[in-house]
Amino acid sequence: MIAGGRHRVPYFRSRFLTTTTDNWLHVTTHSVPITHYDPLLTNFTQKIDGLFCSDCPSFRPYEMCNETLTAPLPRNVSSAPLPCSLNESSGVTNVVRPEYAYQTLGKGISQANSSFNLVNFTSLDHAESKKNSTLVQIVTTLQGGTFHALFFNPKSAENYDGTDVVAGPDFGLDYVADTTSMATQCRMATRDCNITSITSEWIKLDQNNLSIPFRCYDDFSGNLGLTPATGHERAQGWNMSFYDIIDGSPRNMPVQAQSNPFKFYVAAAVNSINAQNLQDAAILGHTPDNESLVNVGGSFSAFALNCEATIYDVRYSLINGSFDSFAATKASPQKASIIKAPLQVGFGQYHLYEAALIAALPHDKPIADTMSKAFSQTGMALASGAFDPDDAALARFRWTVTVTEVHKAPFWFLVVVCLVYSMFGLAMTIMAFLLRRTPEVRGHQARLMVQWGPEIQSGSGPKQKEDKERKEKQWSRSSERNSLSLNDAFT
Repeated sequence: MIAGGRHRVPYFRSRFLTTTTDNWLHVTTHSVPITHYDPLLTNFTQKIDGLFCSDCPSFRPYEMCNETLTAPLPRNVSSAPLPCSLNESSGVTNVVRPEYAYQTLGKGISQANSSFNLVNFTSLDHAESKKNSTLVQIVTTLQGGTFHALFFNPKSAENYDGTDVVAGPDFGLDYVADTTSMATQCRMATRDCNITSITSEWIKLDQNNLSIPFRCYDDFSGNLGLTPATGHERAQGWNMSFYDIIDGSPRNMPVQAQSNPFKFYVAAAVNSINAQNLQDAAILGHTPDNESLVNVGGSFSAFALNCEATIYDVRYSLINGSFDSFAATKASPQKASIIKAPLQVGFGQYHLYEAALIAALPHDKPIADTMSKAFSQTGMALASGAFDPDDAALARFRWTVTVTEVHKAPFWFLVVVCLVYSMFGLAMTIMAFLLRRTPEVRGHQARLMVQWGPEIQSGSGPKQKEDKERKEKQWSRSSERNSLSLNDAFT
């Protein structure tokens, strides 16, 4: 029993200590994801056959634009060929790859500006399989105080399950890519375009047919109550003109003209609110005034904008699904003409008119800011058919693994306890070393040697006695078994 107890007590203590330590670890630690990066940066080249690349993040003008990008502008601008974003092969002017461009305009203008790896890619893949979306989206991001609308491939930010290759559940790509962006700055020009409130001189035909004259400059004037005479998409209440400053005065510029930045005026009359009822009311922090939005009768409101758009060559890096670095340099005038041309000939007018309807509603965003984004997004979408996805400049793989984290307080508590325990053990060792030479300890050692010394030397110490007794018991049992076996055999 004594021997058994000697074994049970240490076992119980070790089991208790093990259980306590295990529970402490569960209470004080938790799992956290850690992102690992491939240290090698390489060119990312995963092109597929055909025109488009499913995962390529960069964008470049397609081959048919080489002539536009390199040819010098002739003296007679109006006789120069149209930019490559327009197509006249069928005898009718249209945007190049119209099904692609208008699909981007209708479904490709993204509201996301970060965390692109968290997009619902299942829904995106389903839309692509049904031909309801394209590989390009128009993403608007604020960089350096300017909103840039740029070409972006959402598939390039998708995360995959890399568990099979020991890369964790979130296996994706970080990269540096080249693309093109458009940034538009607009200011209100309602007064400059001579759009005023209803006067007795105006001709009020009926509630839905008003005379709304405007005059922004000599080459750009008309009546917003009538359908424009030019433009491929003609919306009543909408008129737009691109111009250049010649001899200090604005003059209309031809579609073939190359300029970066380029300027344009817009005059619009929308049937969205009655501005007269809002003159003295501030709704959500925005109060229309006569310089921005004016009541022209019949529940129509009118305004005008003077805008300047700049086309940029952009190099950006996408880290963990969000923009990290963003460098924009002004593109060449030839490249700017590719983006400008579809807008200038009148495509996208209905889309812009819908944006004007929303911008004129009472809200906390100025009309000029809302329309600036709309112009950039529409211009980029209409020109998207003239750009192809391309390889990333640099790319690296990224994956996430789960590790265990210990909070600071429990960690330092454990360190302090271990240090105290170590110091206690060291102190006890030093004390033992110092006390072993004291007279009292030497006396105890001498008495033990007198009591157990002879027995140890003769092999009859406590341990030897226990071993001898155990062997005698085993021999006695064996003898008894042998005697019983002999008696059984003789009987």
